[in-house]
Amino acid sequence: MNELGIWTLKTDGTVEAVKAVSRMDLEERLEDALVRRPDMLEPGIHLVGRQTPTGGGILDLLGVDKNGHLVVFELKRNRVTRDVVAQCLDYASALDEMAPEALGNHIEQQSGRDGIKKIDDFEKWYEERFDEDQLLPPRLVLVGIGVDEPAERMARFLQAREVDISVLTFYSFQHGNETLLARQVEFEAASENKSTPATSHRPHKSASEKQEALERRLHDNGTTELFDRIRQEINTALQGGSKIIGSYGVTFNLRGTRHKICRIRVENNSTPIHLDVPSTADDTDSLAKMEKSAEAFGWQPLNSGNDFGITIEDDEDWEAKRSNVNDFLKEAAELRRKAPATDAP
Repeated sequence: MNELGIWTLKTDGTVEAVKAVSRMDLEERLEDALVRRPDMLEPGIHLVGRQTPTGGGILDLLGVDKNGHLVVFELKRNRVTRDVVAQCLDYASALDEMAPEALGNHIEQQSGRDGIKKIDDFEKWYEERFDEDQLLPPRLVLVGIGVDEPAERMARFLQAREVDISVLTFYSFQHGNETLLARQVEFEAASENKSTPATSHRPHKSASEKQEALERRLHDNGTTELFDRIRQEINTALQGGSKIIGSYGVTFNLRGTRHKICRIRVENNSTPIHLDVPSTADDTDSLAKMEKSAEAFGWQPLNSGNDFGITIEDDEDWEAKRSNVNDFLKEAAELRRKAPATDAP
């Protein structure tokens, strides 16, 4: 079994081993820690379920990664064994067989408990965050204290046949009054599998159905003309670029790149139109500049300050905010051009 050791190097030159915490204590505390800090599993993951029932049993953690793929996490206090691989496959296959609408409803019903945020409308939640319909098939991530030989052989066999499966190991150590956690990636699926699954299923609607749904919402709210004016203004400010139509709005990519730069959306039974601008990934300097500009131009921070938004109530409100919208979008676009394309699907 793989073991991980940690030592402290003291200023006087002495070396002291850090005591490992028992496996039982680790599993009992690890799941809570991962729910509080999902980025310990992987950057950009959104946890949408905990102890979620499936046709194959109850899975530990269910997430959606930064590319919009469903992820099944199975946690074990001991080594990952071949039984754990089979168990995780059972969970994933049960989810994969669910109709898209049924899967969305299931996630809605299971959310909102045990530290997982409530999702009232999964289709809307998904569409506001992702431009591509890549929810399924699920990725598999096995979490334990090392992995035994049969399990590793099975996982690599599946991986070679384009099943996206990874193994993570967590270790816990006691250092004074603090508990230290260490993560080790035993092995992970090839990066191309993470961004392009072997088969992808649309979570709910086709492109034409989304277009019809958006037009219907705009008509019902009486905001078709206002939405079109704002959309044309954004297109001019950004000098074109690709656009993705969704059931609740339109996402603009920066011209000549795959950077998401702006979303314009409308709610059900709500007149206001909302514009969202995502931050420039993990670039702290650019984020600080955007925060300063957002405040100056009247945009509000969203999602703990990672995105910025503004609401347009009606035609008069749009005319009052139009100049600020244009100026902020142009500045955001300039910062976005300098940022790495980490949000590309």
